[in-house]
Amino acid sequence: MQKLYYVSVLVAVLSLSSSNVAECASSVIAGSCNNTASGFCNEFTGSSYKAANVERSCEKQKMTFLRGACPTEKRVGSCVMFKGKNNESYYRYYTSFPGFGIKPKGGVAAEAEKQCTNMKGQWIPN
Repeated sequence: MQKLYYVSVLVAVLSLSSSNVAECASSVIAGSCNNTASGFCNEFTGSSYKAANVERSCEKQKMTFLRGACPTEKRVGSCVMFKGKNNESYYRYYTSFPGFGIKPKGGVAAEAEKQCTNMKGQWIPN
């Protein structure tokens, strides 16, 4: 189940990423895909993202589209992907991560940081 989760997260990033990553990210958030059951939300901050594309991606993944930022309540940390690029995004992790009643041995924040590191992101503790 965990491999499926990692694959779906990677698909979300790749499906929304542009091949031109040289531009800097915009400060405007195109939208977010929230998955409360799995305890994470993906916030799309890069200038290449458009709200309509983010919304379609959320729908395909059976996630809730948010017009703006991910929630901050119960957040344990974030993972920045492609920082400063036009496909920059933030994975926001919450106390219920990784979801489905799974309790990580080292704790939620440690598990989220491990996933972030595996994806070559930059971990930001909350």
